[in-house]
Amino acid sequence: MAEPPRAWALLGRRAGDNRQVLTLAEAMGLTFEAKPLRFNPGRALPTLLQRGSLHTLTLDSRALIAPPWPDVVIASGKRTAPVALWIRMASGRRTKLVHVGRPWAPLSWFDLVVTTAQYGLPDRPNVIRNALPLAHPPAAAGAIPPDLAALPAPRLALLAGGSSRPLILDAAAARRFVEAGLARAEASGGALLVATSPRTGAGAVRAIRETLGRAQVPHRLSVFGEGDNAYRGFLAAADAFLVTEDSAAMAAEAAMTGRPVAIHPLPRRPDAWMRIVLGCRAAMGVTPWTRRLFDALVAWGAVTSIRDIGAFAGVMAREGLLDGGPAARDRGAQELAAAAAAVRRLADAART
Repeated sequence: MAEPPRAWALLGRRAGDNRQVLTLAEAMGLTFEAKPLRFNPGRALPTLLQRGSLHTLTLDSRALIAPPWPDVVIASGKRTAPVALWIRMASGRRTKLVHVGRPWAPLSWFDLVVTTAQYGLPDRPNVIRNALPLAHPPAAAGAIPPDLAALPAPRLALLAGGSSRPLILDAAAARRFVEAGLARAEASGGALLVATSPRTGAGAVRAIRETLGRAQVPHRLSVFGEGDNAYRGFLAAADAFLVTEDSAAMAAEAAMTGRPVAIHPLPRRPDAWMRIVLGCRAAMGVTPWTRRLFDALVAWGAVTSIRDIGAFAGVMAREGLLDGGPAARDRGAQELAAAAAAVRRLADAART
């Protein structure tokens, strides 16, 4: 009997990217091997200059990239793209490449790109644009931890992300975020559940603690990296969510619980390069011809698409995915199943 197709999941430094890669790898129903990669200072080189290369990997990570070559590689983030391209070349161009999110490279490098609206990728035959990031729907509420179940309802969960240019979650923004949640909890007579993430900065965490220290409503705080992580328990126990707008993944996970989600806006501080790209995007969006030219530059990897979280939130709002009920859970499950099926087809094609 022929061996079933094999896959590699290339893991980088971003936990959110890795979760999506692993979620897709698990959903495709094939044998896969996770390859956690570490990078040397050469990672700062533009992706187009690196092309297919292992030069930015540390020596121990290079040792992980060895035959037998997989039928399909699933990756995310700009650092993994040159590694994935090198694997395809080493395999005699047999290995298929799947990228999740924003590739930071020519779209033609990949057999499939699974993305969401915030990355602004142009329409291409190898691009799937989903409404939600790839995620398994949270377990059905029912196993609510007893200490959370004892809190008065409605329980509002505040999910804090972190700074992600141009969005800023500093101490002042974190304080306003918690104050907004406290105002809602005080008006409803319920409780507050506050969770931070790996990206929440130390200053923001201090501000959250200080603001909660003055709270007059029952509350719980779970700081990522300190003690047991109560994030999953908060997803089960919350009756509603308030999520900082930087985190599409947390907004999607919250929405898939079937409870209503509100997006909390953060201040914007674009740097000089972002202003240039945004200016080019605005200038080239004037006519259909210039819009096509800008899309072509993005597709070629000459211009990096700017993450526009407002575009993601807009899709979620327009399609009713933030309103509660089964819509987000059903949509997420359908999109994940469709992406997994597309990856399986690629893996099968690699063996023919």
